[in-house]
Amino acid sequence: MADTTDRFLDAIHELQAVADDVTPEDAARTFDETTLQNFWRDWPHISSWAGALWRKLSEDIEQHAAPATDDDLHEVGEAG
Repeated sequence: MADTTDRFLDAIHELQAVADDVTPEDAARTFDETTLQNFWRDWPHISSWAGALWRKLSEDIEQHAAPATDDDLHEVGEAG
């Protein structure tokens, strides 16, 4: 799993570097045809996967950030 994590972090870093270097308009105008075709073919799946991961992380954060309920405040054990 560490290898997958490293590859994912590298990919995010590289994509961010490209996004910082070139606008979408310039990329569409200057990237070669093969690059654009690969993007067109692969991006919907990548975007869908990334969106699902984003939603999962957002749900997890919302659950951890929810205010305490009365059930959360009940003590266990005898009062001393």
